[in-house]
Amino acid sequence: MVKITKITTQKNTIGRYNIFIDDGKGEKFGFGLDEDVLISSGITKGQDISEEALQSIIEKDAAHKCFTLALQYLSYRMRSKKEIRTYLLKKEQNPSHAEEALNRLEEQGYVDDAAFASAFVRTKVNTTSKGPLVIRKELQEKGITGIIADQAMAYYTFDKELEKAIKLAGSKLHTKAKKSHHEKVQQAQQQLISKGFSSAAAREAVSLADAEQDADSDAELDAVRYQGDKFWRKYAQKAEGYELYQKVKMGLYRKGFPMELIQKYIEEAKEKDL
Repeated sequence: MVKITKITTQKNTIGRYNIFIDDGKGEKFGFGLDEDVLISSGITKGQDISEEALQSIIEKDAAHKCFTLALQYLSYRMRSKKEIRTYLLKKEQNPSHAEEALNRLEEQGYVDDAAFASAFVRTKVNTTSKGPLVIRKELQEKGITGIIADQAMAYYTFDKELEKAIKLAGSKLHTKAKKSHHEKVQQAQQQLISKGFSSAAAREAVSLADAEQDADSDAELDAVRYQGDKFWRKYAQKAEGYELYQKVKMGLYRKGFPMELIQKYIEEAKEKDL
């Protein structure tokens, strides 16, 4: 048996108590207890208690500390069950205590993966430029899959996806970069896909964004001249005449410029050569 010799409050932690014991070798510090566990255990100064009962109380305190840690982690924002479990294990909490804490949190309504997923998707849709594929992947990383993920992602309809994609595509197509219109279209589609938009939404968004803006022939001509001059400087060191013109032509063609503009540039270059 062990005797409880003294119970004192901890100076630096509100709601925690120091329990001193005597196991036959004199008084010594035994362990710390949370106030709730102290009250529920019913231990008092002068009480004799078995080693088994003592270990049970210490185990309950460890579980309570794990639960409190999870509550603190939840105080900043909503979390998924996987996030909480990962956090607790990183804090070196006993896995069984972590699962017990998760069950208590779920029973008390602090954790709800369906509510978390719904709020997560709505926040991402309304505050970021991410497409549905990226958001679904982020859900999966947080442990949200299957029906819960499907239900949450239902908020991100194709109409919402398309609306967001059109805005992004428009900004990419309107760039002042000295590139062919064709290349800008390709890059706009690639950017949308990299951001998690579906191929269908990317294609339609770029097509609609492209239709909304008037073709700027002057900008396209400036671009072909800019890129043509770069190719000219590149190939002029090793080629001349017809071979040089062909190399420049092919370079511009691969960049996506229409053949009529390429030919116009070549004719201008020939005049400069004469």
